[in-house]
Amino acid sequence: MILGAAIRWLHAAGALSLMGAFSVLALVAYPAARAAGPDSPARRADLDRRLLRFAAGALALTVLGAGLDLWRQIGVATGVEGTAALDPARAGAVLADTRYGTVWFARIALLGLLGALLLLADRRAGDDADWLALRGESLALAGASLALGAAAGHAAAAEAGALAIVVDGVHLLATGVWAGALVPFAICLGWTRTLPAAEARVARAVATARFSRLGLASVTLLAASGIFTAAQEVGGIPELLGTAYGRWLCLKLALFAALLAVAARNLLVWRRRLAAEATRPDGGGEATRRLRRNVWLEAGLGAGVLAVVAVLGITTPGRHAEVAWPLSFRFDWQATKALPGVQPRVAIGSQVATLGLVALLVALIARPRRWRVASAAGGAAIALGAAIALPPLSVDANPTTYIRPAAAYTAASIVHGEGVYRAHCQVCHGVAGWGDGPAAAGLPRRPADLTAKHTGDHTAGDLFWWLTHGIPGSGMPGFAAQLSAEDRWDVINFVRVLGAAERARTLGPVAAGDAAVVAPDFSFTSGVGEGQALRDRRGRRLVLLVFFTLPGSADRLVRLNEAAIALRLRGTEIIGVPLADEARVYRALGERPVFFPIAIDGAADAAATYQQFRRDLTAEGQRPEPPPATHLELLVDRQGYLRARWLPRDVRHDTGGWADLDTLLTQVDRLAREVPAAPIAAEHVH
Repeated sequence: MILGAAIRWLHAAGALSLMGAFSVLALVAYPAARAAGPDSPARRADLDRRLLRFAAGALALTVLGAGLDLWRQIGVATGVEGTAALDPARAGAVLADTRYGTVWFARIALLGLLGALLLLADRRAGDDADWLALRGESLALAGASLALGAAAGHAAAAEAGALAIVVDGVHLLATGVWAGALVPFAICLGWTRTLPAAEARVARAVATARFSRLGLASVTLLAASGIFTAAQEVGGIPELLGTAYGRWLCLKLALFAALLAVAARNLLVWRRRLAAEATRPDGGGEATRRLRRNVWLEAGLGAGVLAVVAVLGITTPGRHAEVAWPLSFRFDWQATKALPGVQPRVAIGSQVATLGLVALLVALIARPRRWRVASAAGGAAIALGAAIALPPLSVDANPTTYIRPAAAYTAASIVHGEGVYRAHCQVCHGVAGWGDGPAAAGLPRRPADLTAKHTGDHTAGDLFWWLTHGIPGSGMPGFAAQLSAEDRWDVINFVRVLGAAERARTLGPVAAGDAAVVAPDFSFTSGVGEGQALRDRRGRRLVLLVFFTLPGSADRLVRLNEAAIALRLRGTEIIGVPLADEARVYRALGERPVFFPIAIDGAADAAATYQQFRRDLTAEGQRPEPPPATHLELLVDRQGYLRARWLPRDVRHDTGGWADLDTLLTQVDRLAREVPAAPIAAEHVH
């Protein structure tokens, strides 16, 4: 890793410096030389030679870094090390068959053209237009080669696709124009010492003003593109703090903040003093010395940032890495907002912090007479607001709090998890998960009600931690030795469906207003042998799930078959699932016409899982183990959430609910017109 990071640092340092050299040459040095006086062409030639020598060195460094990076990439792609990676066949395969190889070829071609222009640079241009054209072309080639690097980095694999590549390319260009130009700018400031004193002051003032404007524009682009890229590569706070990529990014941000602080002092203090020196014939040059020193300090910090970026380039992005949460707490508004006093405290604290932030920004930007006092007061208000608002939002956390579940929220996982739960957990937590098992009375404290809201507020990772390590002082042991990781994840999925069934008690034939209960996914093979899955409909169609038994449900299935076309025209598909004897469904149906898909393989798991949703608000439905349903219909919206339910006691004689198909069609129409407010349900319940 160290060698790979060093190679990437070398390559990036050369490419950014190359971009920075021509940025300074065309956009900073040229105006400064023109402002130096009537001998500008001769003086410009001297500055031109200095910066072109630097550019030639940066080009050589870039090509060397590109060659070493190709050698590193061949080793990564083919699994070989050392001189074996120099094998022409392996190199040819990487260059010809990978995106990296295509991008590498394009960048080297652009650098070759740039090298040819550098050979022409020593020829005296006929006039300023020729000189600017040659340097402008060099700047364009350097920028294109630099920006192309985004097409072979993490951005190429981001969810945003081409947009992520473009934004990352802009980020690289802005970095080259600012950070890559720091050393060339220092060379430019050093050149001014060869000028007469009065002309040197004017040239420095012009160069500094131009570079400051470039830097301000670049930093703005860096901030905007950096936020977008971080969102793509990291995802959120858990990945920022709980992955190696996120922690390296935090270090990069800390170095970048220090770099901004030095740059801000140059802009707000020393640039102004430098401009004042330019108007005084006896200017002492103190501002120039301090500015040059700070520019070199910026360059050093920039090199540190670049080293971190080199490590990030060979580190798995946080979005795709396993999160190990480093803190014993986390902040969660959803889990705490219903607690007494939380919302007022958060409202007051956020207002205090906002006022402090406004005061701090006004003090730093407007810089009134007592700006230091105002800045300190603003910072104190921000700290006070955070101290008021954040503690009520704090909940306990564990290293696995944000871990991604290894088992998808599927019927197969839930059914297996139920078997494990019955064998190991039911004795304490009870049949329905209410914490009322036969062994509960002998424990130091009552087992948790697994269907309660507070259990749902915890993440799947929290449950996995407790299943693995137990809960000290509660009597709950850890099951790492008895249960495999897969078993533990399956138990968590079963616990999640118990909580979902509890929330679904209130579901009726009228569609619920909120999407709170995810419909567990299941895969099945229909009677014609076609493999399907419920998740395939998410984002596309509503689904009417019909769980039935025969012969009792036969007439209902025929009526639904007659309504199938009307439902399909409304964007709704019917899936039938037998609750028993799935192998004999079509024999039991006989000649009755039913043409919508009926699950055969996979039906048993789906039926066992969705039997949990038979619980309702009736006396029987509130028993720990209600009688099994013989017929159950559930309406799943386009996003994959359960929104309505009909649970007839006897489907042959029930006259309520969806017995009248017009009532069902009314609810379908309502959901079809609805603008989705919830995201498409994920395959894992977090």
